Amino acid sequence: MREVPRRLAALAAAVFAAATCAGASGEPRTFGFADLKRLVTLTAPAISPDGKRAAVIVARVNWNDDKYERELDLVDLTTHARRVLTYDRAGLAQAAWSPDGTKLAFIAEHSSKPQVFVMPMDGGDARPATKAPEGVEQFAWRPDGGAIAYSASAALPKQQGAERFRDAFTFTTEPITVRKADRPAHLFVIAADGEGKAKQLTTGAASVAQGQAQSTLSWSADGTQIAFVLAPNGILNDAERGHVELVDVATAKLTRLTTHARYESDPRFSPDGKLVAYAHSEGDNQITLTEAYVATPGKGNGTPLSRPFDRAVHDIAWLPDSSAILFSAHDATENVIVRAPVNAAAPTRIDLGDLVVSSPLEGAIAHDGTMVFVATTSTAPPELYVRRSGAAPEKLTDFNAPLAALSLAQSEKVAYATSLGVRADAVLYTPPGYVAGRKYPLVLMIHGGPTSASLRSWSPMTQLMAARGWLVLQPNYRGSDNLGLAYQRGVRYDPGAGPGKDIMAALDAVRARGIVDEHRLGVYGWSYGGIMTAWMISAYHPWRAAVSGASVNDWTTDYGTADDSDSDVALFHGSPFVAGNRAEWDRASAITYAHQVSTPVLILSDVGDNRDPFATSSMYYRALRDNGKDATLVAYPVNGHFPSDPVRSADVYSRTIDYIAGHFH
Repeated sequence: MREVPRRLAALAAAVFAAATCAGASGEPRTFGFADLKRLVTLTAPAISPDGKRAAVIVARVNWNDDKYERELDLVDLTTHARRVLTYDRAGLAQAAWSPDGTKLAFIAEHSSKPQVFVMPMDGGDARPATKAPEGVEQFAWRPDGGAIAYSASAALPKQQGAERFRDAFTFTTEPITVRKADRPAHLFVIAADGEGKAKQLTTGAASVAQGQAQSTLSWSADGTQIAFVLAPNGILNDAERGHVELVDVATAKLTRLTTHARYESDPRFSPDGKLVAYAHSEGDNQITLTEAYVATPGKGNGTPLSRPFDRAVHDIAWLPDSSAILFSAHDATENVIVRAPVNAAAPTRIDLGDLVVSSPLEGAIAHDGTMVFVATTSTAPPELYVRRSGAAPEKLTDFNAPLAALSLAQSEKVAYATSLGVRADAVLYTPPGYVAGRKYPLVLMIHGGPTSASLRSWSPMTQLMAARGWLVLQPNYRGSDNLGLAYQRGVRYDPGAGPGKDIMAALDAVRARGIVDEHRLGVYGWSYGGIMTAWMISAYHPWRAAVSGASVNDWTTDYGTADDSDSDVALFHGSPFVAGNRAEWDRASAITYAHQVSTPVLILSDVGDNRDPFATSSMYYRALRDNGKDATLVAYPVNGHFPSDPVRSADVYSRTIDYIAGHFH
């Protein structure tokens, strides 16, 4: 359902100066707030068809202008030589090589609208290939490289005079903050050189899956069909009713791939054009595994190749010879890549060592099977890696080498028993200089989702907390997607109490080691982690401080205001407005137990959050205040589920840590 610091300039300068001084003493310093400005992020790696080069989008922080500056880099996979292809382009995203490797396409803003640009790799400037009036959402090369398919909203009709203000619309399942009717996205095809008029392949109210529900566009090998996901409209909540369609490019005729009515995504034609892989779940993906299927067009729903692995699938790609698919999944405290042959042989994991992959598989596999990806470990910030067939991964870049050289928190997996009978796991981070047997303050850091997992991966927030000398414990409570269907489904009809028991069981497993300072325990979470933070301070009382971000504190209010109301219903026995159901929703809501809270709590929220609307945070704050509790509500005047800009996102980190630290003394 749910799926994370502006400080004063003088304070930021002081922190930076202190960090610099510590480094000059010869002792490795720990990760500090100033390092957030230095962290380089990498996204959208794409490998050339011949497996010799990779393109990757690199983002750096421009602190004073509060933005990320992105460039597109080219990396030689043999020499590791790197050069910038294009920089300082607003909206830079989604790089993709042409099938013959002579061109590179990407999305960037042109006249304030995202368009597809094509860059010749033998020299020359990138030029826009699309002229979509409302901008392009995504694109895909035709296999011969002569055309590009893309999704975009059709042009708005031009209006004059008073007609410009006749903008009322019928409200259905949109979030309460919506200010205009949804616009469906449609599928278009245009020549790769941008010449001529784009051909529109879909029309009407139905929409190509877009926004957070965006799926893939995939051409058949002969270029006659495109597989995509068609949703009933452009409303995010309704995208779960999306299904895979195959469109004939010549006639625009649509053909459904399967008989599934909903919950389909990410179709991909096999390289030989005979099969289509796609993702599907039998119900809401909070309580049902998303599985990787492979089907023959016109011959039924196909086979769920990932089912024997019993993990929720996140991403799918084909091997070049069409013999197998690769999919990614959370498994215990790792994000793994798994090979599943189409002959129904057992899926097998690909050995990546301790690397946790954080980039998509699409466009990342060359003709010879060479793969590129962005990955981290708990002590290694993101870098680009290459894995050649049968070989160990090799690091290609060192963007974040200065940060990796710091004295960082180490991680380990902690196993613990749950009342579901599943042996669950958590990630425990120990502070730099940790001494076994010594007692340390501990902060529970609860992941969102709940369909997600805490992994042994790079986390700036975790490193900042550990640098304070704290243990940081990240439990994978029931509802997490890393231990199979039974554990993931355990959150159904029990979205608070059951996960709370798991979180306490993880804490008790660490307490048993005798390393926890019982007088300095804190709890923090964002999204579903914020939900569970509010639950934990209602049901349990060892905490000195709590920070609850983007939380649903009243489930009924969330159902009536959020952009994913159907996912709320999936956790309960039906709508709260149907007779007999409301009590169940109230029992699961932290606001019901505001009078029981004894922990000082900081509540954080974006005022324009459509996922976990600000209304539930405001209500929770008032409920706590009216019951005489110690509560503070801080609102960020931005849209989104978490501040997307570097200054405000860093402010979340600093406010959270400073609040907890202030109550640990």
